[in-house]
Parts: sequence; C-alpha cells; structure tokens
Amino acid sequence: MNSVKKRLIPLLLVALLAGCGDRSASYSIDNPTDKPLSLTIDGKAYEVAAHDAESVSLSAGEHTMKGDVVGDIRFISYYRGRGGIINPTLGDYVIYRQSFEKVNTKSPGYQGKLDTIVLDGVPFEGTMKQSDALFIDKDWTYGVDEELPDSVTEHDNGLNNTVHNKVFRAKDFIAFFEKNADAKGYFEANRPKNPSPVVHKLTVLSPTLPPIDDPALEKLAEPLRENYAKYLKAKDASDQEALQKENFTLSMAFSRGAMAINDKTRLSPESSSQIDAFQRAIGEAYGSTALVEP
Repeated sequence: MNSVKKRLIPLLLVALLAGCGDRSASYSIDNPTDKPLSLTIDGKAYEVAAHDAESVSLSAGEHTMKGDVVGDIRFISYYRGRGGIINPTLGDYVIYRQSFEKVNTKSPGYQGKLDTIVLDGVPFEGTMKQSDALFIDKDWTYGVDEELPDSVTEHDNGLNNTVHNKVFRAKDFIAFFEKNADAKGYFEANRPKNPSPVVHKLTVLSPTLPPIDDPALEKLAEPLRENYAKYLKAKDASDQEALQKENFTLSMAFSRGAMAINDKTRLSPESSSQIDAFQRAIGEAYGSTALVEP
C-alpha cells in the first residue's frame, strides 16, 4: 500500500503546485552559440548576440515562433507559468543543485541524489539535471549570467544546509566543473575521438496520456484524460485556470479511487508501472510553463 501512495502523491503535488504567477510569464531568449541568433515571436523579430540573452514577457495563450532550428511553430504559454529560458538552438543546459552548509555544522544535511548527464559524449556525475528543451522551466535562483556564490545568508530554517539551483550553458558548466583541482582537463581527456553527432529534436507532448490496462483504474483515469486533452489546446487564460483547478479535483478522486482498489486487490507491478507513466505525463504537462502545440 505504501508504494501506491508514493506513486500517487507526486500527481497531487503537480496539480497543487504547478506554479505561481499570473496571466503572463517572463522568459529569457538565450543564445549560447558563437554567432548571432535570429528569432521571431508573434511576428516580432529578436536579434540576440552571441553568448547573450534578451528578455520577453508572454501572456497566457497561443503564440507563434519562427527560427532556424525550431522551424515555424505554434505554442501555448500557460497561466501561472514560472517562465524560464527560451532555447531556440535546442542546446544543452545544466541545472546544478548547490548545497550551502550551515557554518560550524558537523552534519551537512541532505544534498540531493547524484545523477549522471552526458555533454558531447562526456559523462558528468553530480546533483544536477540536463535539458535541451525549447522551454526550460525556471527552477533556479541563479541564471546563466549570474555567479554561484561561495556563501549565502538566510534566516535559520532549522536545517543544517540550504540548497539553491544555478542554470548553466553547457560550456559554462564544463568550465565550472573543471575549477576543481582534480577535474582540470576532464572534458578533453574524456571526450571521444570521433564523437557521434548530437541530434536535438523539438519535444512535442503526446496528445493522449499513456494507457492503463486495469479496467477499474482506467475508468478512474478517463476524466483526467479528457482534462489533459483540453489543457493541451487551452488558449485562454481563464480556461487554463479552470482546467488547472479541475485537474486538482480529478487527481484527488483518482488517488482515493486507486488506493481503494489497491486495498481490495493489490495492484500488479504492471499496473503500478502504468500509473507511474500516467502521472509523469500529466506532471510534464501541468508542470510546464509553455508547450509546443501537438
């Protein structure tokens, strides 16, 4: 039963904490390359210099974009979106999780699980995640052009550490990583001699949620499927807000129903796996600031 609860809780959190804000979101059109970048949003041309960025505020609703890499697309910016980076080159970014320990503490506290990312064929391990999405949702304190400080001053939260995220362009992250004495030259030393070309593709969410084979669970899932399909097409801020609220209510009902089913007949590993996939898909949609239209 505990395993089922653990799988269902994230779905509720996504519905409840999908973001904070209002009917517009602030984005940064970022250019990590050595050449100027041209991008058109809603008919307005943006020229971004090499290794530079330009701010843009987008209202909740449908927008258009045209660029050399992404092509000619339509996308939806969502109500309560957090904003973030618009990545028209589809290049790699790294969101690094930095733990700051309390002075004189003997226990550092939880710093986050280690993950492995790969940049140009070279693996890096640490508390970080990688993204090449067109829209990278903001979950950092320090942006691409802000330095990660050596220390921070905050109110005492009763913990032995506090954690802040910093987002890096790929090249900047490599330079940051190699500041450690034992990591100097790591990237070139481990870079494949004949690396395979990295292909970055525009991510478009599936118009339908993953299947659930269990008939009872599927009956519970049907209202969420309808809600999800509407949300991917919702172009009005008021409609988006209403669907977000509805999603929370439906998610609560799904959780209660699934746990009741599990109490009567323990769910199979296959059903649990399908619930995971179902939740991740909903979480990706409702946790996104903006999405390319299917």
